[in-house]
Amino acid sequence: MLSFVEKTLAEQGFAACWDLQVAPLIERYAAKRRRRILCASLITGIAAGLAIVVLALHTQIDSAGFLDQPMNRALVLALAGLAVICVWMALLPVPAAFAEAVRRAVELHFANLFSADDNTAFGEVVLQDLVTDGVLLDREYRLTANYAGTYGDCRVRMIEAAAGLASGHRHNRVELLVFRVSLPIAQSGEVYADSRADRLESRMKADPALRPWHVRNDQLDGIFTIVTSELDMAEGLFTDSLVETMLRIQEHLASPLATRRGAPARIAMQASAGSLVMVIEMPVSARHEADLSPTAARASAREMIVRFATLPALVDDLHGRADTPPAFAPLSSDDDTQPAVAI
Repeated sequence: MLSFVEKTLAEQGFAACWDLQVAPLIERYAAKRRRRILCASLITGIAAGLAIVVLALHTQIDSAGFLDQPMNRALVLALAGLAVICVWMALLPVPAAFAEAVRRAVELHFANLFSADDNTAFGEVVLQDLVTDGVLLDREYRLTANYAGTYGDCRVRMIEAAAGLASGHRHNRVELLVFRVSLPIAQSGEVYADSRADRLESRMKADPALRPWHVRNDQLDGIFTIVTSELDMAEGLFTDSLVETMLRIQEHLASPLATRRGAPARIAMQASAGSLVMVIEMPVSARHEADLSPTAARASAREMIVRFATLPALVDDLHGRADTPPAFAPLSSDDDTQPAVAI
């Protein structure tokens, strides 16, 4: 129950970070829950015994004083039942401090690649540029996390932000995940991809140089609408490895099944001015609260690892490192003949 089973290359070595940061909290959580179950069982036994005594006094003794009145007997039995209900209600899942511990464990796992960046001003500039370019709607975004680092010779950055939505929306806020990497060659053209085709229609009307372009992959072409000002740039950008990575990103970070948010996330990508920026926009309902049970803590850790592993995967694809194993690949064992299952 306390351990973390590594399933992908990106998770390799994370079990040690889990044992250091999260496992002690789960152990204390489990011990506390066991004590509550013992207490609840004891109170249930006492209440059951009291009910038996009350019924026995009523049936075996003609006059039992206070319990002789039906109303009094009902009151005693109701109080005993209420005590049992309350003590077992206390065993319902209670939010624990797993979220911060999980994030610390993932940060430790990727410490050689990322570090928290206190320069939030640059992150705010990145978001404002996305608003100016029409990738994001003009909202009041608040940075919740800001990471920067270097992978190979490429500067990478991951930003997490949130913004409230006006009343009348199905969801009350939107969460952003922004990846930014430098391109190997600076080009003058622009490429935009979006899982929401309507977001690109106004851009194409405003810039006549942008033309639709279709990637040679039916699955990706069915998910994303792509426009570009230079066809050669789009051809060079959407390699087979980048297409595969984008499909993995959509599967693990944007699908409702993976995010458990009940609504599909939007993915947008912009390649221009020597950098590639990918945005994942996730609508969040007020009813959605993080389930911080130990099982959900593991799921949260796997999702966060995918987030951190996405940047090096994009760099490998963009910089042509064909020999580098993909970040989402499952771990394999030489003596394991069963098929490996990715997260």
